[in-house]
Order: sequence, then C-alpha cells, then structure tokens
Amino acid sequence: MYKILIVDDESLARIGLQTMLVSLYGEQIEITGAAQDGKEAAEMMAQVMPDVVISDIKMPVMTGLELAKLVEETYEEKPLFIFLTSYEDFHYAREALQYRAFDYLIKMEFNRELLKKVLDRAFEECEQKKRLRMLCNPESIPEMSNVFISRFYYSLLNGRYASEEQILEAAATCEQEICAQRYVTMAMRICYGDSARAERRDSYNLYLSILNSVKMVLQMYYPSYVVAYNHETLGCILMFAEKEGDGERLEQAGREAVLLCRQYFNVRLQIGIGREVFSLCDITGSFQSAQLTLEHAREENRDVLSYHACLGTLESRHNQQEVDMAKTERRLVEALEHCDAEAFEHILDEMYELLKMQRMETAIGHISSLIHLVMNCLEGGERVLTEAFSSQNMNYRFLYSIRQQEDLLHYLQTVRNCISEKLKSLSNNPKYRLVQEAKTYIQEHIYERVSLAEVAGAIGISQNYLSSLFRLYNGSNFSEYVAESKIQLAKEMLAKGNMKIYQISEKLGFDNQQYFSKVYKKYTGYSPSEKIISS
Repeated sequence: MYKILIVDDESLARIGLQTMLVSLYGEQIEITGAAQDGKEAAEMMAQVMPDVVISDIKMPVMTGLELAKLVEETYEEKPLFIFLTSYEDFHYAREALQYRAFDYLIKMEFNRELLKKVLDRAFEECEQKKRLRMLCNPESIPEMSNVFISRFYYSLLNGRYASEEQILEAAATCEQEICAQRYVTMAMRICYGDSARAERRDSYNLYLSILNSVKMVLQMYYPSYVVAYNHETLGCILMFAEKEGDGERLEQAGREAVLLCRQYFNVRLQIGIGREVFSLCDITGSFQSAQLTLEHAREENRDVLSYHACLGTLESRHNQQEVDMAKTERRLVEALEHCDAEAFEHILDEMYELLKMQRMETAIGHISSLIHLVMNCLEGGERVLTEAFSSQNMNYRFLYSIRQQEDLLHYLQTVRNCISEKLKSLSNNPKYRLVQEAKTYIQEHIYERVSLAEVAGAIGISQNYLSSLFRLYNGSNFSEYVAESKIQLAKEMLAKGNMKIYQISEKLGFDNQQYFSKVYKKYTGYSPSEKIISS
C-alpha cells in the first residue's frame, strides 16, 4: 500500500483528486491527508510520512516549493513530490527540480490517464522502500471496525433498534458519538451511465469511491455518516446542533456532492432530503421520508429535493397510505402482544395487497418495520425469523437485497406463516399468558406507581415467579418494562407540547421531576428539557 498526501488550497480540488486516486488504485493506496497549504501538510507529515506528495505549487501561508524545501532540510527519508502547476507558473517547475521533484503536471492538461502514468512510475521507484515499510507497519491492515460501524448506521436507518437506550449502547460499542439536537437523513441514488460503466468494469470499487466522495463533501458541512444502502442507493444521517441545519445550506451540500460525482465519476447523483427529527428512534421515519422525496425527485428529474419543498405533493399522494400503515402497525402490536394468530394473518393479508401497489423502496421499508415489531413485541421473534430464512446467507436480513416484487411478496408470506405458527404456540402457553396479563394490568394503571407486588397479586402469582417470567418472555425485567412504557408515553406528551415537565412527571407517578428527568435521559439519551428546547 502506497501512502499519498494531497496538498491544495481549493477544497473541491482536494476532494476530487482524492476520489480520483481511490477510483484508480482502490486499496493499493492510503490517503494520509488532504492539506490546504504547505504548513498544514508539514504538520501531517510529522505524524505520518507519505511515499508521495501531490501538491499545488502556488498556495497561501506556505507554497508547495517551500514545503519541499522544508522536507529536504528536515528528513532523511523523503517522499516523492509531484507538483501541480499552470502554464503561467511553469517556471516554478524548474525551481522544483533542485528539491528532487519527481514530476509535475500542468493543470490544463490534467486527466486520469496522465495522473496514473506518473504515479505508476513513482510507485515503481519507491517499491523497495514500500515493501520494507509494510513489513514493519501492521497499521496498513484495514480496520474491521469500519464494518461494524457501517452495520450500526444501516440498522439505525432501518429501525432495527427497540429504544434509544439500545441505540446509544450500540453506538458506544462502535465508539460513535451520535447525540445531537436534531437529525436529518438523505437518500441518494447513483445513476450509472453507459460511459461510466465502460470506464469502470469493477462497479463495486466505483460504488465505494462515490460513497467516500459524498461522505467527504457532506462532512465539510455537518457531522454525518454515509452508508451503503443497496447497489444503487446511499443513505446518510446528518447531525445538527441547535442553530445548525438551515435548509438552504443543506441543499448546497447536496449540490456539491452531485457536482463532484458528475465531474470525477461521470455519474448522476440524485438526492432526497428527509424531514427533520429530534429523536434517534425517529431517524427511520426521516429516512422513509427521504426515500419518498427521492422518488419525487426522480419523477421531476431534479438533482436535489428536500422533503419540505414538496411536502404538499407528497402529503396528497402518500398521506392516506402512511395513515393506513400507522393504523396497521398499531393493530400488529396488539395482535402480537395478545398472541392473536388469526388477527395477525388477516393484517398481513391486507399488507400483501397494499404492497402490491407500492414501489420497492416503500414496500421494503414497511416490511422492515414489520420485522422490527416482531422482534420487539414477540418473545423469540428474531429466532423464529432466523430459522424461517435459514437457507439464506443473511437469514431474514436478506430482505434488503431483494430486487423483485415477486420475491418481496414471497418473503412477506414466509413471515406470515412462521409468526402465525409461533403465535398459536404461545397462545397455548399458560406462562406466556401470565406475562401478557401482567402487561395489560401495567398499561391500564400506567399513570400510577405500579409495583411488582401489586401486579403479581392482581394476577394471582408470587413476585419471584412474575419476575422470572418477565425475564424469560419479555427480554427485560419488570421495572425496565414499566419505565420504558412510562417514558414512551412521556415522549408523546412532550411532543404535544401542552404540558410542563413537572406536570408530566406527576401524571406518570414519578417521585419528583429530577428523578423523572434522570430516567428519561437513561432511555432516550437526552433530557426532557433538551427535547423541549429543540422543538
């Protein structure tokens, strides 16, 4: 692997050159940095010495020639310098020769073929040194942690987490800081032209190059993460502080990404910007709105379109459908919690007919929500799904690789059949029915200070027995279930905005507002006062 440092005072030129290098050489190279002037480059070189420096000659603060002179006087092991210059500044190239410049490229003549030709020669010259460096440098091995980070963000977009506490635990495992005042998502479609396909036979590397380029552009504007969603779609989560995230700047970031993809990869990028949300659990909803907006952008032949800009059209087209799905989800939760196999089958038969008329992206989103409900409302739900799709490499997760509607509807039928059988089995299990009775009692007395002893007495079993049943069939203990139920209700009350925090605390039976705020933050990642401010 060859280490390359890029130095240019124009941000788009840095990104463009970096993405071009990655698209040409893929994992053969490592970009150690992209500096905006010679001084910043020197600081980067003090940390990691590159094999090759590609630098503009004329820059503010410290020029490329001054950087080369500094390296010549400071280091025994020196990188190869390739300078970028214009016709007007060609005379600087002669001066560069005394600092052992390897070659120079004239900007007006600059292209992929010329760059590759020069770099191939540079790599040949430093090959022996590179081999020695790689032998004693284990850090050149790609970090597997990136795989888990991408999986985390992919799951976050698809609503695979049951609570904000679960999201924060997963984020901490991946060492990701995701707490913010507000969140916005983007759905991005890569439109490959024939010429782009012809230039790059390895479409996977092209896809990764585009993903990395878009990531770098957006991170110039906001903290964000771009994830591979499917073979032609990227997903993105952007995080905002209280006063960030104005729509105009957000769309400008999108347009920069579109321009970069057109100039350096000869592909068209279309972007749908989702609605703004204030909770980590609502990120999935934002991404669904981003996908709807992307569909609208495709129909109108727009490069970048935001949810609020086409809200009226989207509402008239999708509002009834979204309302119906919201009602369907509530009915699903009730059927799962009461082990009503007949009701579950009836609801999925309705979904089957509805999804026949929807786009693939929308249908997959609704089935993803169904899977999420099953895993979180049904004891052993994930195990049942895994066994039902055991013949697939990704078991039930292969949903996200489905491309044909026929396969998608078959997937839904498989879910219907396996979960229905599980519900019938549980409905005949007296222990499971006891847990459901306990949950029903808790929900009916949610505004009171319900205790384990009270609920156990109400359904006629001992406290210890009820506690063990909760752990066995609910995946969490009694107190966690009560707290999560109260906090979910508190979130709905805060969203309405007609009650103060202390009033909600009192209504839900908490001892005091301070304790309520502590529990609220434990399960959401932010305090109720932060929620009110951000709203």
